[in-house]
Amino acid sequence: MTTTSNFDIAADREETLSQTHEEQDYISRVGWKTLFTFTTNKHVLVLVGGIFTASLAALTMPVFAILYGLVSGQYTSYGKGEIDSDQFISNIAKLCIILTGIGTLNWIANSLYFMFLLVFGELQARSARDRVFDALLKKDMAWFDTRESGITAFLPTLQM
Repeated sequence: MTTTSNFDIAADREETLSQTHEEQDYISRVGWKTLFTFTTNKHVLVLVGGIFTASLAALTMPVFAILYGLVSGQYTSYGKGEIDSDQFISNIAKLCIILTGIGTLNWIANSLYFMFLLVFGELQARSARDRVFDALLKKDMAWFDTRESGITAFLPTLQM
C-alpha cells in the first residue's frame, strides 16, 4: 500500500493550476478569429449564405409576435363589439394567411440555414484534415521516431 505525502498532493495541485492558467492565457490570446483559420475563399460564399439565412430565420420571430398580437387584438375588438362577426372572420382569415406565409418562410430559412452551416462545417473539417495531412507528409521520419506520445511511442512498448 502506497501513501502519498502532502508534498506530492500540493505539487500535483500546483501543476494543475499552472496548466489551467496556461490554457486560459492561450485562449485569451487566440480569440474568436481562430475559428476561421481553415476558411478558404471557396468557403466564404457558403458562410455568407448561412449567415444570411440565419438572419432571415431570426427576423421572422418578431414578425410572429406582432402577428399574434394582431390576432389577439381582433379577438379583443370582437369581444368589445367594435367589429361584427363577418369582419372578425375576414380579418382573422387574412392574418392566418400571413401567418402561414411567414411560417413557410421560417421553415425554408431554417432549413437552408442548417444546410449552409452544416456544409460550411464539413468544408472546414476537410480543409483542416488536408492541411494537417500535408504538414505530416513534409515531416522527416526522424521526427516521428522522437515523439514521446502517440503511436510511435506506443509501438515499442507493445513489442517488448
